[in-house]
Amino acid sequence: MSITWRTSVVVIGAVALTPVVISAADQPPQVQQIPRTPVVDPAANDRGRALWAIHCINCHGSQARGSETGPNIIRTRTVNYDRMSLTPGSVLGPFLKAGHPTQSGKASASFTDEEIVGLAHFLRQRVNDTMRGAAVFTVGDLLVGDAKAGDEYFHGAGGCATCHTATALSLAGIRARAGTTVDLQQRMLFPGAGARDRGRGAPPPANPNVVTVTITPSSGPPMSGALVEQSDFYVTFRQADGTIRVVRTAGAKVVTSDPLQAHIDLLDRITDKQIHDVVAYLENLK
Repeated sequence: MSITWRTSVVVIGAVALTPVVISAADQPPQVQQIPRTPVVDPAANDRGRALWAIHCINCHGSQARGSETGPNIIRTRTVNYDRMSLTPGSVLGPFLKAGHPTQSGKASASFTDEEIVGLAHFLRQRVNDTMRGAAVFTVGDLLVGDAKAGDEYFHGAGGCATCHTATALSLAGIRARAGTTVDLQQRMLFPGAGARDRGRGAPPPANPNVVTVTITPSSGPPMSGALVEQSDFYVTFRQADGTIRVVRTAGAKVVTSDPLQAHIDLLDRITDKQIHDVVAYLENLK
């Protein structure tokens, strides 16, 4: 099988920008949706499990949650971006092709497309297993952290207090608003889960977490709105009045803005201990 690896490009070519305007009353473009729990191919998962045992298990553990010699990769950007991509392996593949050590000594760049897809499905299943509602999911005791250390991380290295202050995005009463400790931890790690507006249809109520996009053509004024879909060649977005626009990106500068980017970036560096410490700190904000 063959996989085409795709990389985001900000400025492409020099072809004239061609906007296509579709009124909110008309049928909006069909946008392929990615389920919250991506489908895993059982056969590919089995192939990936066998490869994992040979090349990866000593460092990252049997469930990809780390070991004494290697990190937990369940929350890493590479694994989660690949999990939510339309093509399994489209993010993991370039990462491995760039070179990554393996316990077997096999060069990761030599993994075939089929092997990469197998590993991608294996990791998808490992992440799916951590989700609430999964057959193997169990709620453990989350309140095992140090609240004082969590306070220090929140106001220090974590950078949380940069956005969350007493007057802006205040977390006062967050424990009561979250419902349970599990929900509190989930909202800290994945605050946009299930609550993101992707711009389709009539204007929804104001959502501070919506991803926005600004397209600046080689000539003419910039255009902006709520991002619906973005590919290598087109951007679909919804303007404030509900109008859906599909714009060719050739020759244009495309900039997206995600209000939750700091949470996404945090997943790459926060440790399990720091997560438990911050949850313990937030638990007291009743």
